[in-house]
Amino acid sequence: MTTSERPLRVAVVGAAGWAGSRHARAFAKAGANVTHLVDQDERAIPLAQELAAQVVPGVQELPADQLDLVVVALPTTLQPPICADLLDRGLRVLTEKPVAADTEGAAIMAVASGVHDRLMVGYTLHQHPAVEILSQWVHINDVIVVNVRSVAHKRTIDSWRADPKEGGVAVVNGIHAIELVSSWLDGEPHVSATRANSSLYGSPVPEHVLATLEFPSGAVFTLQSYWSPWREPQGLNQGDWSLTIDVLAAKGRMVLSNDSLRRWDRDGGQHEQDFEPSDLFLRQAEAALRFCAGHKPAVTFAQALRATESADAIRADAVRTAAASGTPEVPARDPHRNP
Repeated sequence: MTTSERPLRVAVVGAAGWAGSRHARAFAKAGANVTHLVDQDERAIPLAQELAAQVVPGVQELPADQLDLVVVALPTTLQPPICADLLDRGLRVLTEKPVAADTEGAAIMAVASGVHDRLMVGYTLHQHPAVEILSQWVHINDVIVVNVRSVAHKRTIDSWRADPKEGGVAVVNGIHAIELVSSWLDGEPHVSATRANSSLYGSPVPEHVLATLEFPSGAVFTLQSYWSPWREPQGLNQGDWSLTIDVLAAKGRMVLSNDSLRRWDRDGGQHEQDFEPSDLFLRQAEAALRFCAGHKPAVTFAQALRATESADAIRADAVRTAAASGTPEVPARDPHRNP
């Protein structure tokens, strides 16, 4: 039986977690055969029974010759060596965003076999139908400024999110917008101003980040990203994530607000379009299956690396700003840690 005649075979690493379980169910719904779940947590057992999958404790137990794709959904600091190992074994990999918590972690991935051909980085925003329209509009307009507000609802900041090695809210949540905007605008941006704060929850990581970046074209990108204890009335990911992207260009303006898109033309025309809430995990699974069939990945390693480099620059500028003001609100990273 050829690949085209059977469901593609998928394994999910970190299947017991929130993202991992969403990936596993999404791939099954998209028509894939989820054959293996990698996790040592007992929560993976009922999911495996639901999907008729086998639970294995580690990636070394995965049969590389019996899989078409491995999905890696782990805390960001754990992903690079695991993804690199899977790529070196000849597998195709879909890894949760970002590609690494910092450029040191990304360097592990950079030397892996097939990193530019067999790796897709899971930035789900590219799968939203409104973002597809907005991206097309941006590419034919001269952008002046992009303003983004990205808010993720969290009752507490604990577990891996509270680990300073994970980078805080800019890396865990704001990185979605950083990657998307950097895919629109050419060149390396300069971080001109950053402030970070950790007083919303009192965790040891940046919980609120406000940053301004300037691209070589002169376009300015402002990002406000924070975790919020308050649930907003509308949002992506079943209401857990509220996102607004406001793009001003010389010939018009376009605003994405969750599942709504508004456009103002220079001649006074106005256009509105509302979208049904999208299961971004399902749409990404469908894109990943096309990737397995030979299509280009929605987000490549090179593109994901640009976002990670910008997030690193934001983080470093926040630390410098806090030190200069005498109020070190953001813990500095340990440069000697193992990424």
